[in-house]
Amino acid sequence: MSDPLKESVLRAPGIPQLLIVVLFCFSGFALLLPVSPAWAVSGGADEFGAGLVTAVLMATTVLAQLCVRRALRTLGWTRTLILGSLLLGLPALLQALSSHLVPVLLTTALRGAGFGIITVCGSIAAAALAPRGRQGAAIGLYGLAIAVPQVILTPAAPWLMGTITLPAIIACGVLSVLALPWIPALGRAVETRTDTPPPGPDQPQQTTPAITALRRILLPLTVLLLVTAAGGAVLTFAPQFTSTPALAAASLLALTATSAVARWGCGELADRISLRPITATLVSAGCAGLALIALAIGSDGERVPLLLTGLLLLGAAYGGLQSLTLVQAFNRAGPENRHITSVAWNIGYDSGTGLGSLALGLAAQAATFSAGFTIMSAGMAAAALAVLLSGAQPSRGSSATGRPRARGRSRVRR
Repeated sequence: MSDPLKESVLRAPGIPQLLIVVLFCFSGFALLLPVSPAWAVSGGADEFGAGLVTAVLMATTVLAQLCVRRALRTLGWTRTLILGSLLLGLPALLQALSSHLVPVLLTTALRGAGFGIITVCGSIAAAALAPRGRQGAAIGLYGLAIAVPQVILTPAAPWLMGTITLPAIIACGVLSVLALPWIPALGRAVETRTDTPPPGPDQPQQTTPAITALRRILLPLTVLLLVTAAGGAVLTFAPQFTSTPALAAASLLALTATSAVARWGCGELADRISLRPITATLVSAGCAGLALIALAIGSDGERVPLLLTGLLLLGAAYGGLQSLTLVQAFNRAGPENRHITSVAWNIGYDSGTGLGSLALGLAAQAATFSAGFTIMSAGMAAAALAVLLSGAQPSRGSSATGRPRARGRSRVRR
C-alpha cells in the first residue's frame, strides 16, 4: 500500500490547473491593489476618495463571497469560475479609460465581485482536489500560488508607477482573463471530486448544521483574524513607521517573502505533524515579532536589525497560520460544509486585514504606532494561550478526507 505522504500533489487531477488559474487571477489583483487608488488621486480624488477605492473593493469582495454557493448551484463550477475571471480582469480595461472617481469605483466594485468568486472557489477547490492525506500540502501550494504575485507585484507597483504610465499599468489587470483556457479542466475536476452519490438505505447521509460548523471553526478563525490584522497593519503603514523608502521596501519584502515560504511549508507540515503545537508556536512567534516591532519603532533611534527580525517572525506567523487555519477549518467543519468554511475563512481574512489597518491607524492617532503594535502583541499572546488550552475536538463520523475515525476521544486532526 503506497504512502499517501509520498504522492505528488502537483500530479493530482485539477491541481496544476488550479495553480495556473490562481497565479493569473491574483497577478491581476495584486498589481492593481496599490495602483487603482493612485489612479483615482491622479483624477482629482483626495485621500478619502483613494481610501474609498480599497473599501469598495473589499466590500464587494465580501458580498460576492456570500453569493458563491448560489452561483455554483445555478451556473456550475466552470461558468462560475469564468464569471469570476472576467469580472476580475475585464473592468481593468474600462478603468484605464478614466481616472475620475466614480468610474474607478464602479470598475473596482466589479473587480471585487470577481475576486470574491475566485477566492472562495479557489480554497474549496484546493481542499476538494487534494489527494487523500495531502490536504495540507494542496492548501500550502494554493497559498504559495496566491503569495508569489503579491510578493513580486505589490512591492513593484510603486516603481512601475514611476516608470510606466498609470493607464498602461491599470490595463495589465486584464491578466486575470488569461486564466480562461485552464478553467474548463479545473471545473470538471472539481465537479468530479465534489459530486457525491445519494446515501443508500444502510448509509444515511450525515450533515452538520451550519451554526455547528461555525462554532467548530471559531478558534481557527479568531487566530486568522488576529494574524491578518497584524499583517494588514504592516502592509498599510510600513511607509509611515519607517524612516526611509528603502527601509519601508525592505520591511515589506521581509514580511511578504517570509509569509510566502511559510504558507507553503506549513501546508506541507500539516499532513505530517499535529496542528495544535505548530499553531501555538506560530502564534507565539507572531506575538514576539509584534513586540520586537513595537520596541524597534518606539525607541529614540530606529533599530533596523530589531525591526527586520520582528518582521521576519511576524511574516512566518502571517503566512504559516493562513495555511494552518484553513486546514483546521476544513477538518473541523467537515467536507459537507466546505462552502460555509471557505466563505467564513475568506471573510475572516479580508475583515482582519481591514480591521488591523483601522486599529493601528486609530492607535497611532491616539498614541503611537509602537503602542498599537504592543496592543496587537498582547492580543496574539492571548490567542497563543487559547490555542495551548484548547482541548480535544468532538468526535465526528468521518474525517475531512473521507476516512472513518476510530471511536473514543478524538483530537485535532493532523
